Amino acid sequence: MRSHASDIINTYRHHLVGVRWPVTGSKGDVYEVEMTDSGFSCDCIAFAKCKHIKSIEARLDEEPDC
Repeated sequence: MRSHASDIINTYRHHLVGVRWPVTGSKGDVYEVEMTDSGFSCDCIAFAKCKHIKSIEARLDEEPDC
């Protein structure tokens, strides 16, 4: 899978690298988004950064830092 850099989260050596999130697409299909050292990857067919990745980035950006 191709990895896409994040504009809002520094994923390099992030504590969530390797975590996979299920994301339900608009037609009910479930895709998996994974954080990598170089960004995020998704198993959907999109070539560019997809809405599944963007939704995970947005959710992580909303969470308070601990």
